[in-house]
Amino acid sequence: MLDRRPLEIFLAIAEERSFVRAADRLGIAQPVVSRQLQRLEGNLGARLFHRGSRSKVTLTRAGELFHDEARDALAGLLRAEQLGRNVARGATGPLRIGYVFSGAMTALLSDMVRGLRAAFPDLEIEPRLIETPAQLRELAEGRIDVAIVRPRPSWPRGAAVLARHHEPMLLGLGTTHPLARHDSIAIGDLVPECFLTPQFDVEDELAETVRRLLRKVGGRPRIRATGDFITAAALAAAGEGVILAPASLAHLVIDGLTFRPISGHAERLELAVVGRPELPAAQREAIIAALSASRTDCRI
Repeated sequence: MLDRRPLEIFLAIAEERSFVRAADRLGIAQPVVSRQLQRLEGNLGARLFHRGSRSKVTLTRAGELFHDEARDALAGLLRAEQLGRNVARGATGPLRIGYVFSGAMTALLSDMVRGLRAAFPDLEIEPRLIETPAQLRELAEGRIDVAIVRPRPSWPRGAAVLARHHEPMLLGLGTTHPLARHDSIAIGDLVPECFLTPQFDVEDELAETVRRLLRKVGGRPRIRATGDFITAAALAAAGEGVILAPASLAHLVIDGLTFRPISGHAERLELAVVGRPELPAAQREAIIAALSASRTDCRI
């Protein structure tokens, strides 16, 4: 097995044509150069230099043939070392980011990617749209590195919350809905409405938020799970119900859909940015820095 140092010494001697100048170039003593070369020649079983004098050294035939291979091997070792360092500090390799739809609408995802790209130009960033329960499974299994999710009572073991984002809620409804005539909607007017929610499991935050909202006026909500925000918004535009949505969803333009504030309702929706335990510290710091400078309401 060839080591990096003997290869560096061999190439320095070959280029300088002198043991003394090679030693000076590498910043080591000349006897060390001689010993390392002797060890290399012993491992290879071949003489690599003609030693006419200390001031004149030339390559043997074996040395000439070995020269190009040694140069390529050293370059490969240096690349491998640099790659290993970059991977360890998070500067290269894939970074897999899961996100819910709101993560894109709020600019959390784009702000995060922009900050990571500035810090690590060679990083392979792989965002994937995944709903919260699936993200948490993939985070626990190491298939994604960062999750932008709705909050949960607990996180996968060792996972760390890097930032929390909060935004107000709006009511989404069809433009022909009678309530759309009002500048804001009273909670009591929502009691008879069917709420369309992208409910993914029993712990879904939006469905529970609807229940808390209507409990304020003694109402029992009618909830219809749709599976995703786009479907819920499209059905609301068609007059199939209303949606309680993060304010960022108002950036989504769907014909026939409009948004109104709810009077007296100050509750805000939350997103959490969660990193897996093995996330490199440099990547974690870059994400936190990007979100700290974000235009969105992020709390680190």
